Amino acid sequence: MGAQSRDDRSVEALVKSKAVLNVLADHGSCAVRTISELTGEPISSTYRLLDNLSAVGWVERGKRRGEYRLGINCVRIGGQVESRLDIQQITRRAFRAHRAQFGVWALFVRRRLRSVCIETRTREELQSYSQLVGNSLPLSMGAPSHVLTAWLPSDRYEQLLEHYAYNNELGGTFSTMRATAVDCARTIRECGFAYDVGQTMAGSVTISVPVFNHAGEIQAAIALGGLSRSLIIDLEEAGHVAGQPDHNNQAPGSSMIELVRSVGAEVSRGLGFTGVYANRKEA
Repeated sequence: MGAQSRDDRSVEALVKSKAVLNVLADHGSCAVRTISELTGEPISSTYRLLDNLSAVGWVERGKRRGEYRLGINCVRIGGQVESRLDIQQITRRAFRAHRAQFGVWALFVRRRLRSVCIETRTREELQSYSQLVGNSLPLSMGAPSHVLTAWLPSDRYEQLLEHYAYNNELGGTFSTMRATAVDCARTIRECGFAYDVGQTMAGSVTISVPVFNHAGEIQAAIALGGLSRSLIIDLEEAGHVAGQPDHNNQAPGSSMIELVRSVGAEVSRGLGFTGVYANRKEA
């Protein structure tokens, strides 16, 4: 009976420690009183928990007096876990579940000023599209490229625009290009998706959505291509209801968008993303 009681206390301590770590992960550096309020623990107990977590390097004192933040050991463990997450394996499983239904699924990642396809999955009769792997697009062209840049932090996005303008010798047209690009990125974030006609895949429509990692950062873009041009009107109409899917609307474009979003959300969860998957307006 005594041994069981000790086990119960050990589990209880772990649960309380996890609650503290969750608060620091969600809110960053926090004062002890704030941690106490958010976990529902008395301040005295919170101090003891923080002392124990500090001893093993899971938390450390923040820059301000009386504040704590996640420690280097906790951050290192998180990095090791993330490094083991194979985005291609996760995406492959998600694609496999839908390969028999529609066109060509593709996974794009950003490499400097281009977006590169690193994974595809499609129906057997469309295997010629497997050649898409390794192909790349400039960041100014194609739905996956636009998705990969739309959710970048604003400072990184500005740097990318300047770098792109310099490499393409845009010179005096930079201000016009920047205004157009920023407006396009804002629209994509509000809609939660992007689409193109004939840019990612010749002669067809491609829909693309973001993939977020555990930190909520843009990691990749999921694309579904090889779709009929008849979807264009439906896609344009869906774009006007930014992030507000109408479940009573069974138009082809609307259902396709929700399908691609569901796969994007599935892959994001596989990478440890726990936030709300929709139009995330970081940029």
